[in-house]
Amino acid sequence: MKKIYLLIALISSLFIQSCDKFLDLKPQDIQVVSKIEDYRDLLASYMRLLKTTNGSQKPVLGSVYLYPKFHAAEAFVYRSGELSINKNSTTYYDANLGEYNASAVKILTWMDSDADIWNRYYSFLGPINMIIDGITTADGEDEDLRNYVKGEALIWRAYSYFKLMQYYSPYKENDYGIPVFLKPYDDPGNAMPKRETQTVVYERILADCREVIDLLEQTPSNQWNCAYEPRFVHGMLASIYCYKAMSAAAEEDDWQNAVDHADKAMGGRSFVRDQTTYDAIFDTPAQQTFKNDEFYLRLVDGRNVQIANFMDTYFQGSSYGPADIGPSREFYNLYKEDDVRKKTFFRTQTDGSIIFDKYNISNDPMAFLGAGGIIMFFRLAETSLIKAEALYRLGKTAEAKEVLDKFKQGRYLDIPGSYTESDLLDEILKERKLEFYHEQDTWWLDMKRLGTRVERVVNGTLYVLEPDDFRYSFPIPETEMSVNKNMVQNPGWDEISL
Repeated sequence: MKKIYLLIALISSLFIQSCDKFLDLKPQDIQVVSKIEDYRDLLASYMRLLKTTNGSQKPVLGSVYLYPKFHAAEAFVYRSGELSINKNSTTYYDANLGEYNASAVKILTWMDSDADIWNRYYSFLGPINMIIDGITTADGEDEDLRNYVKGEALIWRAYSYFKLMQYYSPYKENDYGIPVFLKPYDDPGNAMPKRETQTVVYERILADCREVIDLLEQTPSNQWNCAYEPRFVHGMLASIYCYKAMSAAAEEDDWQNAVDHADKAMGGRSFVRDQTTYDAIFDTPAQQTFKNDEFYLRLVDGRNVQIANFMDTYFQGSSYGPADIGPSREFYNLYKEDDVRKKTFFRTQTDGSIIFDKYNISNDPMAFLGAGGIIMFFRLAETSLIKAEALYRLGKTAEAKEVLDKFKQGRYLDIPGSYTESDLLDEILKERKLEFYHEQDTWWLDMKRLGTRVERVVNGTLYVLEPDDFRYSFPIPETEMSVNKNMVQNPGWDEISL
């Protein structure tokens, strides 16, 4: 049996002790984590969410800095061109000069970095590893609960490594994976981890997912937790295999695996073309909890707890006010008039301009004071379009079209008839772009895996993002480079000072 001691006394108490008494100071308020229930509560604390009996989630203990950075919208929507920077804003644009400022230039030229993503995920992995390490031998006889806790922790570890791979690993460079550690932070051997190959990292991600599936077979019900649920796991695996399939770690059966897991995630679920039902998916009030086939896990956050950061998701930078920014007219015109998404995603102002209005905040008039938002992981639309793309890449075009048409029936009044073989793939990818507009990192990561070339003029200068450009991956943070002698910077970034 393993006991973990957590010091929860106030740090300020240290500063009122004299120097000669420091060594005599004995910690007070020590909590022993030894029971299965202790690990359950600890996991809920780090996740900030505990699933209640009615299926909703509520914050439990936890700090806003300990959960992963689920919200990463601002880091990607400007980089991908999904949103235009509001030129009336002083955050990124100098109206007097008619130029973007230094921060905006970095974003628009793909030269910005986000060290917070790296720090938040790796900080989260420490306690997650501690929970995985300790729960196996924790005191208690409730084996179902033991499986719940371990399965929940494993799936979030797999998720965390997957996101770190997507953000920090060059897509076609197998040698440049990310550090992987499986033990708590108190293991000295983890102080300076080296980068593993992409192949090794994916093996770990998939091994964790397979263990979760095995645990689910032993304990199939879901009492309290968030992600320990078959559809979520299979939806995530479909996404993993789709992203992996054209990476440096690609294997022959990746696309087929994507199809198989998509089928398991989608089983019994369907698209319904109903404006009210579709709008409700993106409603933000924290009190709203409901069942909907369109998502497997929907984290709804209340005021000031920031699972889904309201400012990043709905506003522009640090500007307090509605997201009065929108798509280019060219992008907006990609949506047909009979597309249910057009009314949900956009609003036409009195001057004729089109603004972004995807997330409904109208039911919370005080939202700008610090309300949270929503995050949906691997929802039905993504899984369906992954299956369509995977079938196409396997040469099963008729089946791919059938899947695409079923998806379109949930979005359009009129479904187009036939596509040529080349048109079919373009249509699948276009639907991904339309469906996930300003929905976290989806389109940016599609650009990365598809090898998209982008041209952009910023302050009169042309900037080009080539396929497999080094700027498709964030640089390893300078803080990590300075303290970890085993860390190697991503190619390209090692020659640039940010």
